[in-house]
Amino acid sequence: MKMKKFLLFIFFILPVCVAIDISTNIPSDVKEGEIFNLEVYAKNVSNCGGLECDIYLSDNLLVSNVTSYNVGSDLNLTLKKNRSATIQYAFLNNPKNEDFKVGEFKIKALKCGNATITIKAIASDSEGNAIKIPQKTVNIKITFGESQNVEKNVPSSFNPIIVIFAVLLVGLIAYIIIKNSNVKI
Repeated sequence: MKMKKFLLFIFFILPVCVAIDISTNIPSDVKEGEIFNLEVYAKNVSNCGGLECDIYLSDNLLVSNVTSYNVGSDLNLTLKKNRSATIQYAFLNNPKNEDFKVGEFKIKALKCGNATITIKAIASDSEGNAIKIPQKTVNIKITFGESQNVEKNVPSSFNPIIVIFAVLLVGLIAYIIIKNSNVKI
């Protein structure tokens, strides 16, 4: 009986141990206005026939570029929207049996605050059977940056109040000259 439980335990744990996993390389703090990189890696890869990786960004982030890598025979890269992107790979002739860099996403931090990036990936084996990959959520803190464009009060050459006073002054001088001219005639 103990042997059956042990074999049953191994049967359920083995797929988890050899399942594909997603890892990331990303800074935890970025400055507002900064463009930073999110690197996504596939780990524990064995007999992979295809992989799709989707990222979804919170409202204060924006995808600016997506880079995929030459890791298989067929590649389909799609940048969906400003707040999401997809990279797809198909290994039709030679299933992938080693870890690889899925891609690099350049992301712009738009506003200060907390931001999240959700990474959803799914893979298939060489027979087309789905391999579930755990969803990953990455939290980022966006801080006020010195590279930020800050509005400064720089004196302008055009100031409407000065123009109004100049016109009134010219008018007053003209009035005085005309009035004095009329008296002498």
